[in-house]
Amino acid sequence: MHHNSEQFGALLRDWRRLKQVSQLVLATDADISQRHLSFLESGRARPSRDMVLRIAATLDLPLRARNELLGTAGFAAFYPERPLAASELKSATEALNRILAHHDPYPAFVLDRAWNIALSNAGAQELIARHADKTALAEMSSDRPLNFMRVMFHPKGIRPRVRNWERIERILAARLRREAAVSPDSPSANLLHELFPDTGRPPVPKADDLPLSPTALLELETDGGTLRLFNTLTTFGTPQDVTLQELRIEMTFPMDEASDALLRGWAAERRQ
Repeated sequence: MHHNSEQFGALLRDWRRLKQVSQLVLATDADISQRHLSFLESGRARPSRDMVLRIAATLDLPLRARNELLGTAGFAAFYPERPLAASELKSATEALNRILAHHDPYPAFVLDRAWNIALSNAGAQELIARHADKTALAEMSSDRPLNFMRVMFHPKGIRPRVRNWERIERILAARLRREAAVSPDSPSANLLHELFPDTGRPPVPKADDLPLSPTALLELETDGGTLRLFNTLTTFGTPQDVTLQELRIEMTFPMDEASDALLRGWAAERRQ
């Protein structure tokens, strides 16, 4: 990997500014002198591996970013990035599958960094199958994993069935924007350009769009009425693997008894 002190210093400075931390505060928290930190950022000093890890931990950088920072300083990645099917992640994958199965008949998805659906339960598969066009789904998943955002935004995906699309579009766009802002090379930045090609500028949430409760309500036109769902988002606590840190567990719940009955009815049909 090509590396030099200036490359490391520039990346460190970018992250420090993104985190809105001054040199003085970072130096104090990382227990180094401000002068030494200044030398690191300007490329006049080269960091040790331990120093890179200490500064990255102090800034609370994502594990992927810590590995990138190590790379620019000439060191190998410290945090592994294993596929979810790897034997080392077996216990984590089993836990995820248990969570998904336990949540059924309510839909639940495990999404990766790029919003691809890594795992899903029967309720989630049913939700997509009942609301998105089969041909469009086949096209979207022919050469790559099915992507949650693409399924939501596709003209023949779930979008036409969403009664409150204007609101949901702004909320989903805000999530993509937030992820892109935290990590500029994030796949969310690419998805923003892909999903909003005309302007490149997704709609900004209005004040009354931002949910007062910690959940956003999704209203779907479905066979048998309107399905009202809200979702919760869970992440792994203190993981030491890049893949695990970037996973999101999206669990949806019915907002009312009619929605609950619809989801349970679908599950009963599946079991017949």
